[in-house]
Amino acid sequence: MPNILIMRPLKDKHLDEIRQSLPDYEVLLEPEEAKLAETEIIVHWTPDIQELWEASKLPNLKWVQAISAGINYLPLEELHQKGIILTNASGIHKYTITEYVIGALLYYLRDFGKLKRNQENQRWDVAVQTEQLHEKTLMIFGVGNIGRQLTVVAKAFGMRVIGVNTSGKKVEEVDETYSQAESTNHLKEADVVVSILPQTPQTIAFFDKERFAKMKPGTLFVNVGRGSSVVIDDLIEALNQDILAFAALDVFNNEPLEEDSPLWQHEKIMISPHNSGSVAHFREALFSVIGPNVASYAQNGKPTINVIDYEKSY
Repeated sequence: MPNILIMRPLKDKHLDEIRQSLPDYEVLLEPEEAKLAETEIIVHWTPDIQELWEASKLPNLKWVQAISAGINYLPLEELHQKGIILTNASGIHKYTITEYVIGALLYYLRDFGKLKRNQENQRWDVAVQTEQLHEKTLMIFGVGNIGRQLTVVAKAFGMRVIGVNTSGKKVEEVDETYSQAESTNHLKEADVVVSILPQTPQTIAFFDKERFAKMKPGTLFVNVGRGSSVVIDDLIEALNQDILAFAALDVFNNEPLEEDSPLWQHEKIMISPHNSGSVAHFREALFSVIGPNVASYAQNGKPTINVIDYEKSY
């Protein structure tokens, strides 16, 4: 009997729905040596699954459902070569990451850190920064599900939004759309730059000294995409030269961030431990992708939501 191996606990009601969609499949909640040869579907690629894959114990695997938006930790080239369908969980984090970005910007612009320190010291000090998002220009690199949601909220604050994607194809929600190649010529228009870039060969070290130099003095920078897109030494130099006034970083090349990283103590940086996308009701959000994909696979042999294009790496 073929089986679906679910490596991330789901609710009982979700498991029941999967069984209804795939009545001829066994639902496994952990790997069973004797049944690995019949595993067709895996939900969540873990280190244990990687070991089984490397040992060639998953010969009939047809589809992998990742539980994250990022997929660079999977053996993409091998999966591609073997014709295995890969889907991710893109979209389930769009509200929480949007709230993180807006929260980080307001934290800086309204000087909330100083307000809290003043409270702790019982100090009444009205000399705090009171800038606003209203009428500022936001430039979003990577206008997918998250970027479009961020645009909606940013516009509610009265911001102008520039979107950047690979092709420059118009995104309805934003005011202007540029390709990655064109974007450098428009960086000086932005008061705020937000990176939601996936990791691809084209986005590694994307934000380097050259691009930071194109930004206007005092730009705010937020990275909720991938740590690999930023050259850290160049970021620090841009902060020290006041090209960047503030940077909120949620993702890093190495995680956890090394204890001796200069980022920790930099007064213009806010660090969070890659949790901007944390969802309070994660299993419900995740199943909004898994459920329809399982139903589609049962009907047509293919999932339909968030299917990865291996050529693009997203």
